[in-house]
Amino acid sequence: MSDTVLTDAGGERRVGWPGWNFLVLLLLLTFPSSGFVQKYSGLAGVAGYVGLVALVLLTTRRLAARMAEFLQRWFWGLCVIVLAGLAIGFAVVYPIENRGGFGKSSDRDDGLNLAVTRMAEGKTPYYGPSKSAGPLSVLPGGIVLAAPFVVLGNSAYQNMFWLACFLVGACWMLRDRVLALLLLMVPLGLSPAAMYEFISGGDMLANGIYVALFFLLAIGLWTSPTACASAKWLACVGLGVGLASRPNFLLLTPLFGAMLWRTVGLRLALGAVAVVGVVAAVITVPFYLHDPAGFTPLLARQKLAVIDGVMPWASKGMIGTTAMLGMIGGWKLLWGDSGEMTEAFFRWCTLVTLWPMVCAVGLFGLVNGHLDFSFMRDRFGLMYVFFALLGWGRQALVEARPAA
Repeated sequence: MSDTVLTDAGGERRVGWPGWNFLVLLLLLTFPSSGFVQKYSGLAGVAGYVGLVALVLLTTRRLAARMAEFLQRWFWGLCVIVLAGLAIGFAVVYPIENRGGFGKSSDRDDGLNLAVTRMAEGKTPYYGPSKSAGPLSVLPGGIVLAAPFVVLGNSAYQNMFWLACFLVGACWMLRDRVLALLLLMVPLGLSPAAMYEFISGGDMLANGIYVALFFLLAIGLWTSPTACASAKWLACVGLGVGLASRPNFLLLTPLFGAMLWRTVGLRLALGAVAVVGVVAAVITVPFYLHDPAGFTPLLARQKLAVIDGVMPWASKGMIGTTAMLGMIGGWKLLWGDSGEMTEAFFRWCTLVTLWPMVCAVGLFGLVNGHLDFSFMRDRFGLMYVFFALLGWGRQALVEARPAA
């Protein structure tokens, strides 16, 4: 019996190794945790971690292929078990971590809680020096989306909600429930950065998920011949709020515009992009004009500008090349080969979001004479992980099965 892989057309082809898509997804999944792992076990530990993740993914692929019928039959029960397990784990571990039980606790949840509370009191959400949280790097869109969870008690709850939404969105896009469940479990099971962000209540997980899902919803509605016009424009409003969560996400707008241009035409694409841009500006600009000096998302650029100490103007070069990459990606989506356009879109979103991190790691490595992943310790890579899962997950994790 030989190993084969099912193609999209239902045919079979012999495969001797997992393929380039698997390798790309492997590297993308391990990169966000590279700073964590290097801090405690050095570069040898990073290499070992990549190897371990590869082994687990290969095993997962094989088991999922052999147990496909069982997984399909018990899908809803497995979903309940996984989501309930995450909720129970969070309920038990979060209070311990929040008291600093596992070391220095994250303050991203505290920052959002404070920001929403200040907004409810009629104050600017961007606070001055605080003992409970550092300067808030989130744009107003992220604060708006965190507000319902603060009302429920804590912004940290949003990770659980958006993880469940990701499962639904992946099922909708991929039309494969088992694969969608695997994509939910993979980052949480294999990424120390994702696990820590989840138990600490930080917003990086939720932020990456809801931006990806807002894109998915907008693209799905605009490319559907049966969707009503109001739903399409409301999806653009939601996308504008989502993109106004962190500055780098705004650089993905050309990709969205190109995707719509190719599928629904230039006039509608321009209108959709205009709505997204106006919503993002309306949400963001008033807070900036109210107190430009206290608009801490701009002060948070110091995290990126730290590389200017390595090479003058490096941060500006990174922003410029990232914007250029977004334009190139838009051009490729508009004029490239037809195929699975939505997956191609998410691949380009991944590359544009990833590029500044690659530049930072490369520059620090150049100066230090060896690979230095310390820039990744703040878990920035979680912003692109769910884009990567939607872009490469189907080709990377749909595994061989024995031929008859």
